[in-house]
Amino acid sequence: MPFESKLFDYNLPKESINQKPYKNPNNSKLLIAESNEVIKFKEFNKLIKSPSLFILNKSTVRNVRIETRKKTEGTIEIFILEILGDNIAKCLLRSSDSKKLNKEYDLENFSFKIIKIVNDAFHIHTNKSINEIIEKYGKTPLPPYIEDSSKKYKYYNNQFSDGGFSVASPTAGLHFTNQQIKLLENQGHDFVYINLDVNIDTFKPITAEYLHEHNIHEENYNIDESDFNKIMIAKKQNKNIYCVGTTSLRAIESAYLTGNTKGSTDYFIYPDSKINIPNYLITNFHAPKSSLLSIVACIYGDEWKTLYNNALKSGLKFLSFGDAVIFKVHE
Repeated sequence: MPFESKLFDYNLPKESINQKPYKNPNNSKLLIAESNEVIKFKEFNKLIKSPSLFILNKSTVRNVRIETRKKTEGTIEIFILEILGDNIAKCLLRSSDSKKLNKEYDLENFSFKIIKIVNDAFHIHTNKSINEIIEKYGKTPLPPYIEDSSKKYKYYNNQFSDGGFSVASPTAGLHFTNQQIKLLENQGHDFVYINLDVNIDTFKPITAEYLHEHNIHEENYNIDESDFNKIMIAKKQNKNIYCVGTTSLRAIESAYLTGNTKGSTDYFIYPDSKINIPNYLITNFHAPKSSLLSIVACIYGDEWKTLYNNALKSGLKFLSFGDAVIFKVHE
């Protein structure tokens, strides 16, 4: 059955988009979808009654946004999407000049040449290594709906982030402090850290009339075999499994369905898809027309819009620096 994309639209007031991160993530709020109760995230551990397993995405947001000047005149912004080689990257370019194949740019700190153009993206060859450029000149790429400020950058990576190459944060994990994870471990709960590299297309709204016409983003993931086995054993033992974020869910479901614990996934979870692994999903509130709302509809049903409207009326904050909701996955 085709799903109309207009069903995943709703009115999100600007003032409900949290512009400032929680300095203490434990002070963020958590909506319990089953009961409509709102608690502070620091009380979350009291919800978990039996030994459970948590799946978190540890991918690190890299400083892929480079703002610099051309030696001739004018500014240029380079947004690195993917490292293709030591000196080759796929990126977005923003400058006032016309960008053509084989064009060379001499910048303040390095130089590059456009070697390939694919749709809106450019492959560039640089005279310095891409990693060096990112480390020396890059800035944290806050989402387009967040006002840019260097004071916010340190709050856009998960405290447990380790490796990977993301250009957007797996934001559900922002609510978990390392201290809280330690507390949950001391209570007998297990944690598995997988890697799914979040790309910029996660912000791309659905513009097609139907969901199945939307070209969903592809993302690379990697799950250690031992961790995948640990998850499957927990499933067989009927332990409760919590996916922290839609990226963790997408990665583990892709691995389960394909048998591949590493690779790339363009898995689109439709409202009628079957969720196989987790019993619970913890996630932020997503933007109108986001493909991630299809996951919410899959788990919670058509009533998700009522839930979202109630959350807005209750003053809960939305999107990356906002509050979270916990859903129970029904069989």
